Amino acid sequence: MKLPHFIGNLPLRRKVTLLLLAPCLAVLLTAGAALFAFQIRMFREDFARDMNRLGEMVSANSIAAISFENVEDATHVLSSLRAKADILSAAFILPGGRVFAKYGDHTEPPVYDNESRFTFRDKDALTIKPVIHNGKQIATLNLVSDYRTVYASIMKLVSWMLLLVVLVGAAVATLLSSWMQRLISEPVLRLARAAQAVADHNDYSIRVQEGSGVELRNLIRTFNQMLARIQEQDAALTRSQQKLETLINSIESIVWECAPDTFQFTFLSRQVERILGYTPEQWTANPRFWHEHLHPDDAAAAVQTCHDHVAAGKPYSYEYRMVAADGRVVWIRESGSVVHEGGRPAVMRGIFQDITAQKKAAEEVERLNRRLLETSRLAGMAEVATGVLHNVGNVLNSVSVSAALVSDRLKQLKLANLRRATGMLREQNGNLAQFLTEDPRGRVLPEYLTAISEQLTAEQNELIQEAAVLTQYIEHIKEIVAMQQGYAKVSGAFEHLAPTELVEDALRINAAAFERHRVEVIREYRNHLPRVNVDRHKVLQILINLLRNAKYALDAGNPSQRRLVVRVEHGDAGKVTIRIRDNGAGIAPENLARIFALGFTTKKDGHGFGLHSAANAAREMGGRLSAHSEGLGQGAEFSLELPAVPRIGLPEPFAVAPAAAR
Repeated sequence: MKLPHFIGNLPLRRKVTLLLLAPCLAVLLTAGAALFAFQIRMFREDFARDMNRLGEMVSANSIAAISFENVEDATHVLSSLRAKADILSAAFILPGGRVFAKYGDHTEPPVYDNESRFTFRDKDALTIKPVIHNGKQIATLNLVSDYRTVYASIMKLVSWMLLLVVLVGAAVATLLSSWMQRLISEPVLRLARAAQAVADHNDYSIRVQEGSGVELRNLIRTFNQMLARIQEQDAALTRSQQKLETLINSIESIVWECAPDTFQFTFLSRQVERILGYTPEQWTANPRFWHEHLHPDDAAAAVQTCHDHVAAGKPYSYEYRMVAADGRVVWIRESGSVVHEGGRPAVMRGIFQDITAQKKAAEEVERLNRRLLETSRLAGMAEVATGVLHNVGNVLNSVSVSAALVSDRLKQLKLANLRRATGMLREQNGNLAQFLTEDPRGRVLPEYLTAISEQLTAEQNELIQEAAVLTQYIEHIKEIVAMQQGYAKVSGAFEHLAPTELVEDALRINAAAFERHRVEVIREYRNHLPRVNVDRHKVLQILINLLRNAKYALDAGNPSQRRLVVRVEHGDAGKVTIRIRDNGAGIAPENLARIFALGFTTKKDGHGFGLHSAANAAREMGGRLSAHSEGLGQGAEFSLELPAVPRIGLPEPFAVAPAAAR
């Protein structure tokens, strides 16, 4: 049962006293009320009995007077009632309702009745008593009495007795309450005071002294154990909080918490002062601090993006710029999540990462990549130019040999003898017929001129042939230079090209080197290959690099027969694959995984740039460059995959071309 509000708010001492005193008073008052009612009932019964007896007595004493109609004697009998203070009046009523005799101021209507009765009225009581003589009623006694005086005296006595009993009971209940408080309330109050001290001072070291009583002792012991556990948990929580604060403040990023609707920050780690120059108090004091310090160019997008992530309710990350306290522009990567309670966003938590250095590094990397690509292009051009120069140099050597041969042949012509013969003919001008027929020198001169003519004709034919070879060499040089110029012009543009033509161009540039190093080149081209969509210059750069590496591998491996197989075939998933395989030095297994890494090289004078730039160039064109080798001394195969231009056609068998150079 719920206690009334005013009782529930009382202190425990008064509450125990009241709860003990109230039942006692209730019992005493109930008993007093019962006693009071009993006294009233007893008074009414005793009073009625007394009046009936008095009436019988008066009636018996008045029989003679009434029988002899002696009014004086009857009045004298009634006058004896004067001794009874509670008798107000009395009268004898004869049959017919006539008053025979009376006492006092009897103004009551006469009642003649043959039955005895007693009636309490408002102010008095009426007693009716028949007077019987020899079995015959001769009169009726009407007796009026005052019961209120007696009733009042009795009630006063009972009230004082009841008050005395209540006071004594209350005193006894108070003493009992004090005794019970020492047994029950005092330990509970000690427990309450300890709990209040713990709540006020957060001091979990307080302990309550155990008292008597099994229940209270168990309660206090349990309370002390609870305090001990809370103290341990509080200490552990404090240690964890210290560790968490140390960890948060040691993180390079800013740890934060904010409201998901207004983005007002409620917590920030101290790293915010180092990164942005603002204190956490500045952030938390201003609801719009974050909005006001966003970079103007990023503010609208950053706020909208944050609202979108709150609506999505998923972990997120995005980047924007903020303005630091000293005016610096700081790149921030915000990563966070939205915590929901009751299906609604309750709080946002996350970190701010300063990525300014990363952004600057990315810009520097981009700049270096552009320089690297330019360097790669220039290196490729230099590599192509080197091949061209090698080829041109070899052709020029042949041109020099042919020119020297022509010069030697021209020097060896027997023109002096021809001049002497013509001189002899000039001397015999006018006597030429006689000289040719009679002079011994003249007779052999026609045969001599015929022989010289035949010899000069033969030498002319040889010189014409050498001139033709020389012209071919010069045309070859012109073709090589024109090809180089053509590649230089189309660098950076994607074209649909025949893969075999690209391979042949690379082989022509390296032809002189292969011939000089006695390398046998074997071509294996599949017929009806699709064209490839590539940058002509980049592909040529890759192929020249691979062919030169193969030549160096053949020089290092020095096999008895230097063989280089160039194979062009259909690749996987719309690709054309160019494979260049040599039987040279091979590649160690541990080097296969890093052969395309920047700076890695196995050459003494290598720079580790060629294969790295070649792989990047292939990837930029949508292709791939890979390497395979069974190990050192087993040769190596490099595969260049290039994106094919879609076409309809079926693959045909390999067409094996003869060796181009040895």
